[in-house]
Amino acid sequence: MPYATIIAAVDVNEPDLARAAIAGAAEVAGTDGAVHILYVRYYLPTRYSELLASDFDEREEADALSDMQAWATEAGLDSTRTQIFTRRGRVRDEVIIEAEQRKADLIVLASHQPSLSSRLLGSNASAIVHQSPVSVLVVRTDAK
Repeated sequence: MPYATIIAAVDVNEPDLARAAIAGAAEVAGTDGAVHILYVRYYLPTRYSELLASDFDEREEADALSDMQAWATEAGLDSTRTQIFTRRGRVRDEVIIEAEQRKADLIVLASHQPSLSSRLLGSNASAIVHQSPVSVLVVRTDAK
């Protein structure tokens, strides 16, 4: 089954997992699919805003975009078929919203083998798998 539009959901704070998700998306996309690489940034509590540099938000986004671009290049993704961007919010919600808005065929994410605590408490990967309106490919890695 060919996938035309793929969302690769990554966490730039977990580079090994991000690389695995992007590589998985690149493999599934082949030479024809479009890959949209998404990093969901957490909301910052407003009470901390005065403690942060005034350009913190812009620098955080620029750093994330730079990392994701490097990983996309490393995975051999064609820049004409790849979009890289960030959103702010709850990971599960933003990934699903993005998949719906882009009419994605597939969401790709990476996850290490679940621990007992993540099985009991849940994880972003689990929430996306359970609530996604489209197929989800979970790329397993040994990274922890």
